[in-house]
Amino acid sequence: MIATPDTHARGNADNWLIAIRELVAALDAAYDVSERDGTQYDIETAQTAIHEAPLSVEVRSGWYRPCDANPEPEEYRILLTWGGPAAQITGQLDTYGQPDTARLEYQNWATPWTARPLTNEEREDVLTFAQQFYYGE
Repeated sequence: MIATPDTHARGNADNWLIAIRELVAALDAAYDVSERDGTQYDIETAQTAIHEAPLSVEVRSGWYRPCDANPEPEEYRILLTWGGPAAQITGQLDTYGQPDTARLEYQNWATPWTARPLTNEEREDVLTFAQQFYYGE
C-alpha cells in the first residue's frame, strides 16, 4: 500500500491516540496509588506529562455583540502537532469552562481537518486528557 498524505496524517493521529491513552492510564494509576497511600507525587508527575504534551491550548467564543464585555469561551483546541501532518483535539466547553466533548482531528497540507473515528473508550480517554487543562473562568 502506498502512503498518501491522508494516511500519513491519520497515522500521526493514531500515534497521538496511543500516547494520550498511555498518559491517561498513568494518571488513573497514580490516582489509584494515591488513594491507597496518600501520596500526591505520582499524580503531579502524570499531570505534568499531560501538560507538556501539546504545542498549545486555546479557546474561543461564539458570536457576540461588541458591547458585551469578556464573552465566556465556548470551544477549545489542543494543538498536538502542526504542519503536515497536524493533529488536534477540539470540543465544546460546559458552563464551568470544562470540556464536555472531545474530537481527535488530523490534516495534512491543503487538506481539511478530518475527525478520527473513536470508540467510546477512546473518546473518554481523549476527553479525560482534555479535562486536565485550564480554559479560563
